[in-house]
Parts: sequence; C-alpha cells; structure tokens
Amino acid sequence: MKEIKRREIELLAKKCIEHDIPLKLAKDLLRTAEELSYQNHSQGARIKEYQELIDFHSRNHK
Repeated sequence: MKEIKRREIELLAKKCIEHDIPLKLAKDLLRTAEELSYQNHSQGARIKEYQELIDFHSRNHK
C-alpha cells in the first residue's frame, strides 16, 4: 500500500511540475474530490468548493 501511495505522489508531483501547479493545491483538490464524492453535493457546490481551493492556493503561490 505504501508503495502505491508513494508512486501516486511521484506521478502527481511530475504532472504538477509539467503544468506549473503547486503540489499542495493538487493534493487538496484530490482530497476534496474524494470527500465530496461520498457526500450528497450538487455539481454546483463541488465546482464552488474546487474554485475556492484554486483561488486560495493561487493567492498563496504568487
């Protein structure tokens, strides 16, 4: 299990570097997507949550 998790992080880091995305943002988006997938939220609510995360990390990344 640890090997799979380590490999996922390596791949995520590689893609983040390629697209100039903060790794913390990508991890937070994935974690939020997993959490919201188990809850009964509308698509609009999920998009709003993702946008808030992106805005937060955009301000902190500059």
